[in-house]
Amino acid sequence: LWLTAEIVCLVRMNENLPVTGDILPDLISAIECNFQPTTDYNMRSASYMLIESVKESNQCLEIGFRMLDICFSIYVQQCGLQFILHAIRTKWPSLPPVVQQLSKDRLINCLLSSPANNDIRSTPAIMEGFAQCIVAIVECDWPQKWKSFIEDCRSISKIGPSQAIVVLSVIGRLIEDVMEFELIEDPSRNKELRTVVLDSASQFFDLTLEMIKQSNAGEIPPSSAESSVRQRMLEKSYHLLNSLIASLNPRPHLFTKFVDKILEPARDAFKSGNIPVAEIAISCLESVFPRKASAKNYKPVVIFFESGRLNFAYDFIMMISLLPFDQQNYTLLKAATHLFFDIATCFCSFWELFEIEDCIDNWDSIFRLMLSLLKHPSTYCRMWCSLIFNSMKNCKKVYKIERFAPILTELFKYIPKATLKNGEPSKAVEPFRAYAKFDYETNTAFLIDYHRLREACEVFVGDWVASNWRRAYSVVMGWLDEILKNPAEASNDECFMTTAKVIHVVLDSLVDVIEDVKKTEYTIIQAKVDAVMNALQNCQVVDAVQALVSMLSSLFPILDVSDPRIPGILCKLISSLTLGIDDPEMAEVRHHFTYLFIKMATDHQAHLIAHIELIWKEISAVAGQLSDHQKCAVVEGLFALCKLFKNFEQYAQLMSVTLQQTVEFWVSAEIMTAVSKPENFLIYIGLGDPLTNNDSLNLAYHTRRKQFSFHVKILHSVISRLEVPTEIEDAKTGGFCITDVQGNLRICHPAAELFQMMFPTLFTFLRCLKGIYSVSSLKVVHATYDKAKLFDLTDAEKSAVMGKPHETKKFKDMQRQEVFYEKMKLFLAELSDHLQHLLIRCVFAFDWQFFALPNAASYVEHGIFGDLENLMDYRLRLFLRRVITPLSNSTTEVQSYFVNGLAKLVEHLNDRLIARWHLIMKKENACEFDDEQTKQQIFTENVVSLLTRELALFLRSLLLQQDPEKPRATPKAVELPEFNSSAMDTDANDEQTSSSNALSFLGKSLLQREVNCYASLVSLLLNMLSWRESVAAFHISQVAGLAILEAVEFCFIFLYILTKHYFQLQSNGILDEESFKHAYAFILGAMPQQCLNPEFVGRLYDLAVQLYEHFRNIYPNAAQTVLLQTTECSLGDLQAFDKKILNALENPDFKSCNKVTLKVKRDWFKSLIKKFLKPLKTHQVRQIFGELPPLQRPSPQPFFTSSISPNTLPNLFQES
Repeated sequence: LWLTAEIVCLVRMNENLPVTGDILPDLISAIECNFQPTTDYNMRSASYMLIESVKESNQCLEIGFRMLDICFSIYVQQCGLQFILHAIRTKWPSLPPVVQQLSKDRLINCLLSSPANNDIRSTPAIMEGFAQCIVAIVECDWPQKWKSFIEDCRSISKIGPSQAIVVLSVIGRLIEDVMEFELIEDPSRNKELRTVVLDSASQFFDLTLEMIKQSNAGEIPPSSAESSVRQRMLEKSYHLLNSLIASLNPRPHLFTKFVDKILEPARDAFKSGNIPVAEIAISCLESVFPRKASAKNYKPVVIFFESGRLNFAYDFIMMISLLPFDQQNYTLLKAATHLFFDIATCFCSFWELFEIEDCIDNWDSIFRLMLSLLKHPSTYCRMWCSLIFNSMKNCKKVYKIERFAPILTELFKYIPKATLKNGEPSKAVEPFRAYAKFDYETNTAFLIDYHRLREACEVFVGDWVASNWRRAYSVVMGWLDEILKNPAEASNDECFMTTAKVIHVVLDSLVDVIEDVKKTEYTIIQAKVDAVMNALQNCQVVDAVQALVSMLSSLFPILDVSDPRIPGILCKLISSLTLGIDDPEMAEVRHHFTYLFIKMATDHQAHLIAHIELIWKEISAVAGQLSDHQKCAVVEGLFALCKLFKNFEQYAQLMSVTLQQTVEFWVSAEIMTAVSKPENFLIYIGLGDPLTNNDSLNLAYHTRRKQFSFHVKILHSVISRLEVPTEIEDAKTGGFCITDVQGNLRICHPAAELFQMMFPTLFTFLRCLKGIYSVSSLKVVHATYDKAKLFDLTDAEKSAVMGKPHETKKFKDMQRQEVFYEKMKLFLAELSDHLQHLLIRCVFAFDWQFFALPNAASYVEHGIFGDLENLMDYRLRLFLRRVITPLSNSTTEVQSYFVNGLAKLVEHLNDRLIARWHLIMKKENACEFDDEQTKQQIFTENVVSLLTRELALFLRSLLLQQDPEKPRATPKAVELPEFNSSAMDTDANDEQTSSSNALSFLGKSLLQREVNCYASLVSLLLNMLSWRESVAAFHISQVAGLAILEAVEFCFIFLYILTKHYFQLQSNGILDEESFKHAYAFILGAMPQQCLNPEFVGRLYDLAVQLYEHFRNIYPNAAQTVLLQTTECSLGDLQAFDKKILNALENPDFKSCNKVTLKVKRDWFKSLIKKFLKPLKTHQVRQIFGELPPLQRPSPQPFFTSSISPNTLPNLFQES
């Protein structure tokens, strides 16, 4: 207590305290006390106060230098460096030149005088502290006042490894601050330093190479400590080299000056045998080659591919690939494989553009290295190597160069072996086992990479056939002859199935060159077809039968349509649907041909349509033996065939035959009663009875569930394949048109009349399925069931939430009850998803025919948008994804039916997401978590993140007017696009991101008074701006401003912003002042949250400026008040900004919102709030070269610059 009181007294008198021996002991005691873990709160607070007060005093620079005495502890020296750094950053320009020079000399002398054997001075924290201080001076003085900076760095680096490490950190930090993060507050100074750094790039390269040689030179260090320091110096040298290369990436034309300075150290690293350094050198080379870039960025890289400059890299990768398995060696090989992928991908892109003859030798090296890697036991390396085939799609001319024919033929012949599934962790044997265990935790994770490997290899096979079909044909015909000699015996070979797959791909690819094939090989093809048919007669081996069926399905399209063999082939293929119906082992063959039938009906319609009656007869004969899955697939194939007819009557006739039982099922009184309420449905499928082992009862309920699944899936199969002509002339020819009462021609959908008979039941069932998750519905489920397991997400959905590959469970390894729970969850999830997708497609496909129904509005509002509150977050996300594409592509007439449903959806989403965000923030502030709670918290955050992103994309597509010149998305395009930061708005260039600055019809409709969802919509938009999801904020940033400005155009009544209060609008329709203040505060609060994403935070700046301008005359002080209280900018700066805006508004040159004017205004605004964003930006940016450990604050509290909660958001306005 006495020490605490004394420290407090020292704090108060510190401003006038002379630097004597009196203050230093107390300050040192306070520092040591601060870093002791046993220090109590009061003592830590008092010591922290003293340290901070000294740090803020005018004497902190002198005290800091005094604390660098080598006799002090690491904590004291660290604090001294922080004092010096603080003084340089805050007081340096105001110091007299003499003091500046003296301080710089003292700092360098302290560094130079550091003993080589001093453990404290050689610690990373202290060396990084010296580096930070020097960088701070450089950023102020270089080059004007410190012209010899680079020479001084060279001199300091030669004294010893510790000093060299500091120099490396200085240059690295300088490049990082100036080039990468642009941390210099003054933009003009940052621009000046950027120019100087680029001009000095050659000297920096030379200095880095000198330090690399310095670290490798000399005798082996006598101690492990010195050896460790030298290794750190070497690694830092290569890290700096990587930073230098990265800084040149936006300016690839500079590469031509530094080719040898980049390649020489990489070559030395590869020769050294030093694995950590070799890995960094690999990163250096990776930084050189852009994966995706424009032609101007590829051209400078040409010099790297000339004169065999990269041969050393190819040789190194080849050498590493031949080493036996060892964790270090294999880690290096994976890095080298990534490097090879980057080099090869870049070269493919470059070759497509330039095709320079001097670089052609690289192809030979690339192909030989690919062959070597494809022979490697590691599936991971084979997969990355195979991905190069995808990059070669645009340079297929290489396949035609005779020089590369032998190596390409060898590559082709090895594809069956390269695509073997020999790396599965649970089954792998040596030498594959060690690599499989190292790379994959589960079989599912392996299968993801394996499928990527196989697909890429199939791309190569198809491309090579298209470019050089004779060589491929010759090889596969030889393989086919070997198989046909004895298929059963051939199937014992490990490569049998992969060889058969390659044969199948080659034969499929021959269709593209079919005329050339028929000219010389037609009789041979006919003979092969006969041989395969004969082999199928006698073969009973499952793998052999499956392979032969695949080959036959690929051979028959090469035959003429009139060839007499085709009817027999079709009969044989269709009989494969029921092949070995009682043999479980033949199930694989039956399902395989089910897939092939859809493929044939889609790709080879001409051959099948000529024999449609035969196909129908054969399918009718075996229809009773088909499984539900096969029936749906066959119906899908038949409707795919009917596309060629384009005839309304034939569609109607086909539907009446295939869907008769389905219509009877859905209109039956029993089913209508079962789906009328969630409780009825749960009882109907057996969940109202006790969990039992009674097989007959379980079978009865199982049959009911299968009926529901089948009759939904078959409708889905029909509607997904049935296509209606969109052009009036085509529709008239096919009988699809009728004339309405006004005399206008209307296109009819052939399924509309049949489906509308089932709509009452189907839409009721859709709402019923959403309601089964409600509390009241769950009461009918018998107590013997575990409801948490029964109505949970499926394992596949959980894996998708966590971003993990899903490993399919094997039911035979599970207990009976667990199997039941898994199957029931899957049944409910698939049934709900398929029915939802089916009805949404029906609504938009039937168009006017649907909305002519008496209950159409009710179907939409209560069926599609009803009971959404019972949907789980993940499935609500899927619902948004299903509905947005067809809705945004529809006409305004159709969209008008969705306004009320969308209004309910927006209100519900606003309530749901704000509650989820509050829950996440509350959990984050909780002190204690066990492992289970932590897992649940991570899962919840991931689900909410997925939903937030999906909703942002949904709202942006819904509310913004689409560009009529851009092609509309197809209904199948339901996947989220990849997040492309390069397409984001960095300089007010919205041309890349959005073609429109206007609200769509739906956007304006949802903001009308009658709809009454404006409050929820704006609340949702503003909260999403402030939430941590950067992708969501990007999509919402443009929409939010348009929604707020819409209030000026119309006379709305209410705006609801988080505080649970309603704010009335003034009579002229403008938002009232308090409402505008809250909206503006949210937009400002979003900036710190997104400031680390410069790709699109500029859009927030533009929005803030736009609102400032728009409301300046309406509420003159509103935006200024929010800016002063939220960003803590000075009144003088704000007045200067306001004057610039006023002048801009009066200047006719600024009235057009072009890129130039927007960028000027953005720069004004960024300069105004720079202090608001700076602390977060500098605190959170990635620091490659380390950071000084911070002082231990007495009571750390999380700092929120923006929030969605009225409890955490600063209360800017007392009345609110």
